[in-house]
Amino acid sequence: MKFSVVVAARNEGAQIVSALKRLRHISRESPMELIVVDGGSDDGTAAAARSWADSVLTLDEPNRGAQWDAGARKATGDLLLFLRADAQPPADWQRALERFWLTGSVSGVAAAAFSVDYGAGLRLRALSAWSNARVRRGIVGADHGLCTTPETYAAAGGYPHLRELEDYEFSRRLSARGRIVRLPEVTHAAARRLRAQGPLTYAVRRLWAETRYRFGAAPETLFAPEVPR
Repeated sequence: MKFSVVVAARNEGAQIVSALKRLRHISRESPMELIVVDGGSDDGTAAAARSWADSVLTLDEPNRGAQWDAGARKATGDLLLFLRADAQPPADWQRALERFWLTGSVSGVAAAAFSVDYGAGLRLRALSAWSNARVRRGIVGADHGLCTTPETYAAAGGYPHLRELEDYEFSRRLSARGRIVRLPEVTHAAARRLRAQGPLTYAVRRLWAETRYRFGAAPETLFAPEVPR
């Protein structure tokens, strides 16, 4: 089973090498292609990633939905795994996904997502629990690490080319085609926006943005621009 790991990055020059190096180090059991899609970085992220990625694609501006979609279109694997550049997937991520997709009951399943851990402290633990609970309702945040098949990805229409709420809209598209299963293995997320705003403020703003989006608001109007992500 071949994995295509699609990493969306922007201005990760200081961390991208260590992130990709770790991913390479823990990825030994199955064939894997690593695709990094840079969204308008001005700090050398794309150049730094080329030493560790199989492919590096560049877009002119940040748009995580468009970045993940560009990587998915380039991918040749049996499974697609979408990650943020600042997220650390579990050390046994390949084994966990192979076990699920090859030996689990996947009838009616559209995607699988890892659990997420935002760190220590009561508020961060509460936010982790909230985000993990949302997966049961078919909403997978960008920090989790989402895995689906190329066939389901295409049938769902792929990631929308949105700078914000691309994860929410793609979750809705996937949920229309089947269940999204949360795996117990954990992705550790840096989540800089979340930490800058505070967990409670982040959750409230996120829910309000999702509500407005459902009622027709344009995604680009829902968040302040250039907040660290």
